[in-house]
Amino acid sequence: MPTAPRLRISLQLSVTALALQACLDPNANTETESTASTGPGTTTGVDTTGPSATEPTTGEPPTSEPGTTGEPVCGDGFVDADEQCDLGPDNADDGACTSDCRNATCGDGLVAKDAEECDLGPDNADDGACTTACLLPACGDGVLNGDEVCDDGTNDGTYGSCLADCSAAAPGCGDGQVDPENEDCEDGPDCLPTCRYAHSCLEWQEAAPEAVSGVFSVRREGIMDPIDVWCALDPAVDGGGYTFLKVDVAAGMNPSPATAATAEAACADWGMQLFIPRSAAHLEAAFQVATGDNLEPVGGGTVKSGADYLQILGIYPVTAGESCVDAPLNGLDCPEWRAGDDQAWFVSDVAVGSGEPDELGACDGCSMLYQWNQDGSVKSYKALPQPGGYSFRFLCDTGDKLP
Repeated sequence: MPTAPRLRISLQLSVTALALQACLDPNANTETESTASTGPGTTTGVDTTGPSATEPTTGEPPTSEPGTTGEPVCGDGFVDADEQCDLGPDNADDGACTSDCRNATCGDGLVAKDAEECDLGPDNADDGACTTACLLPACGDGVLNGDEVCDDGTNDGTYGSCLADCSAAAPGCGDGQVDPENEDCEDGPDCLPTCRYAHSCLEWQEAAPEAVSGVFSVRREGIMDPIDVWCALDPAVDGGGYTFLKVDVAAGMNPSPATAATAEAACADWGMQLFIPRSAAHLEAAFQVATGDNLEPVGGGTVKSGADYLQILGIYPVTAGESCVDAPLNGLDCPEWRAGDDQAWFVSDVAVGSGEPDELGACDGCSMLYQWNQDGSVKSYKALPQPGGYSFRFLCDTGDKLP
């Protein structure tokens, strides 16, 4: 807050004091005949030609100095309107308040002795002789400068850090050497940016959020070689992260189509499970994968695309002989059926056909046979008697992604 002007006031003789001094001088107030009068109600005249009754007896005019306002100045100890601070005689260019009454700040070109090691003003730079924090560059400050090779501010030589003298990086991901305690790999199509193997598309999405849907490699538990799968990474598909593997068992040595039970066994050979649609978005993505020429199938067959990849699904009756006849086919409207892993599942939000899925086809271990419209919506689902639905082609997934 600006301080009030400080008045420098000189001593001034009051009129009363002068009058008193005049009274003490017997010659200071002489009556004249022309002005004297007596009697009640009259006044005694004063010789107006002589010295004023208020003047001193010396005849000199009274002297006085009018009151004056002192101009505020930096260094007077008062913080004025155009000042940030004022410590009076303690103002100093290396102190908290500079000699021009400004608060000391890093970047002002002045080195505050209690807070800064250096200050080059606009030339401060984290890779220069004085950092933007007004500190001298040093190993361990987290900034590469001078002949430093690695400086992460930790510099303790542990995995992923820097050596204590900033001369090099400590062992870490990307150095070309696999550290068995911390890494699975250093490169390769199934190696995540974290130097760990990817086990599913969900792990790919978490490790590389910028990645887009396409063919990726994953490693499944107990499977020696990496597997090419289609990763649905589009955020519109329940946030992304679903895994699809195409399996075609229509090879010469296998003339019989797979039931849900045999399909589950085939998916298990790849460390996965028979495909379970989790939501409308997931099902739409699965239809695009099934009917697209985008991924080579495993299992011996060679057919890359077709709606028959969704002809059987991992959805089974809860209790044999009980079903949700004429109900929409999803986990909420049809609790008589369940997903193979007992998680969320979805095929349709409206009933399709009549009398399906019937109780006769709700056999132990059986699954339905599904047909699809060209827009990816389900056309029909038939609960067939033992052994249930069947197909030469089907999808597998990893089951770690839920809507």
